[in-house]
Amino acid sequence: MSDLYLYHHNSSVCAAKVRLVFAEKALEWDGEMLDLNAGDQFKPDYLKLNPKAVVPTLVHQGRTIIESNIIIEYLDDAFPEPPLRPQAPYDRAVMRHWLKRLDDGTDGIHYAASVISFAAAYRRQLIALMGGDTPDHIERALAQSMNPNSQAWLREVMFRGLNAEACAVAARSLDGLLVDFEGALASGQWLAGPDYSLADLAYTPYLTRLELLSFAEMWADKPRVADWYARLKARPSYTEVIDRYRPDFVEVLRGEGAKSWPRVRSMIGR
Repeated sequence: MSDLYLYHHNSSVCAAKVRLVFAEKALEWDGEMLDLNAGDQFKPDYLKLNPKAVVPTLVHQGRTIIESNIIIEYLDDAFPEPPLRPQAPYDRAVMRHWLKRLDDGTDGIHYAASVISFAAAYRRQLIALMGGDTPDHIERALAQSMNPNSQAWLREVMFRGLNAEACAVAARSLDGLLVDFEGALASGQWLAGPDYSLADLAYTPYLTRLELLSFAEMWADKPRVADWYARLKARPSYTEVIDRYRPDFVEVLRGEGAKSWPRVRSMIGR
């Protein structure tokens, strides 16, 4: 058994970041895939490891590390070759700025991606799993699959779908991110200095999520973003994102996302 053990989920963008680091560094690891829709994250043994009831959780040599951005920097400290952080102090600060933008509460990109993913697609998956869309069904879905923090973020989204006020804000946040990517990539092929880094790695699952939602038109007028995403997908490590998706999740994202795209497109003024 490997010294690295990861608790993760097939479509979790945060878990995908850790798997990408494993692949980039050719690290051997073991793990357990949790079924978040079934509530595996609330089992007592898992809550002892991660009281927030989220994935991923890394256990390395018997010690537990949580929070995906902390995990990926930890792995770069523990396994420094090949390095995934820029060497120049300024470039490293830029990298950390991009990582912070992901995890900035309700102003963060992770929040925006979660809102759009559930409003456009995963909401329908959970409603089908619960057998209906009455308030009781939705409350049951929230209780079974979401930790308290996610419930606070996504309650309105689960009840109102794309009509939730948070959806337009989230769509504009994601669109603004892509605008900023386009500007940042004007000075080079990667987000934080001359080399691929954790900044590029951390956003790979989020671009994939938007593409699977049939939202790739968001960067149709951003050629640098399109070229950058193509470079990300060309890396051998990319299989740790796309190959882990279950076919039924892909079907939900693509099918429901395509139906939702016209509404989302209007939110960002396209």
